[in-house]
Amino acid sequence: MTFLLTFLVSLAVSAAVYPLVKRLAFFSNALSVPSKDRHVHSKPIPLLGGLSIIIGFIVSIILNYLFNKSFVADRELIGLMSGLLIIIVMGILDDILELKPLYKLLFQIAAAVAAILISGSRIEFLTNPNTLTSLILLNPIVSFLMTLFWIVALTNAFNIIDGLDGLAAGIGTISALTLLAVSLLRPDAELLGSYAGIITAALAGACLGFLPVNFNPAKIFMGESGSAFIGFTLAVVSMQGTLKSYTALSIFIPVIAFGLPILDTFLAFSRRIIKRQPISQGDRQHIHHKLIDDIGFSQKTTVIILYVASILLGLLSILLAGTGMKNIGILLISLAIVTIIVIAFIYRPSSKSQDKNKDTGKKPEEEDIIE
Repeated sequence: MTFLLTFLVSLAVSAAVYPLVKRLAFFSNALSVPSKDRHVHSKPIPLLGGLSIIIGFIVSIILNYLFNKSFVADRELIGLMSGLLIIIVMGILDDILELKPLYKLLFQIAAAVAAILISGSRIEFLTNPNTLTSLILLNPIVSFLMTLFWIVALTNAFNIIDGLDGLAAGIGTISALTLLAVSLLRPDAELLGSYAGIITAALAGACLGFLPVNFNPAKIFMGESGSAFIGFTLAVVSMQGTLKSYTALSIFIPVIAFGLPILDTFLAFSRRIIKRQPISQGDRQHIHHKLIDDIGFSQKTTVIILYVASILLGLLSILLAGTGMKNIGILLISLAIVTIIVIAFIYRPSSKSQDKNKDTGKKPEEEDIIE
């Protein structure tokens, strides 16, 4: 009941503050002006929609702190909120002023370091690849660097996937609900799952409350203030509470749960490295772009397809958490095969792309712009 109330309060507040956030976006001239090379919208759309998610989340957390005796301001919560404060400042500045990629990266690193040092949460073990049932204790420096990479990478992953109306908000909702379900699977979830459950319930509600005004045709975009907030929160909380107590499975569960943004980010970085392009250089080769440009799906259909993919990955991670090591081999092999097939299908040579390049006389990489 606590998790449900947290979810509903966050949803209601997020939806209620939308008109004020939209006015603030126009007042501050925080607008997304479309570029024909990469964007799919045709007219300027207000940014700063992430403030709706942030306000809904924070109000829900404050109410839990005031009225829920089991929810206390311990190191984990203080560390998360300290990092989020830096992320919120970065997101608002970027939505209004459009920060350079280097400045955003520095903000993200500072937020991650604050969360790690204050909360004490970090990736301390890795699954032993030889047995899959034992753990390898990491050197403290390696542990810190891996945790830093995980937080920064997932923060950027949700920014990268925020390319279609409602995509990041929907996948954020699904990912948060997945972590909530995983945290509740433990028999002692009532005692230990309170923190992770409340954080994920609040985030899921805030994202879902924002989704109606962000779904195609979007009235407002979440911007960096929203995508970075979602990615950072999920990255940090996935290492906290009961979510860190699945021993050898701990590394697999969040990776699978966030599989879609992680996969898209990996593919984006890989192709830019192969083409010897700057990592921050944008393109129209993301999974959602390929589904629209090369296969011909509409925006709405593409988003729904990616929702379904994210739900299936979420269910897979929940199944993995519930069954333990019993089916891990079959699950991971099946996931690898499906991933390879999907990548091969989506990134196959397209006659539409070739015709487009012939008509414009441009090479694909010449259409890239800074994200």
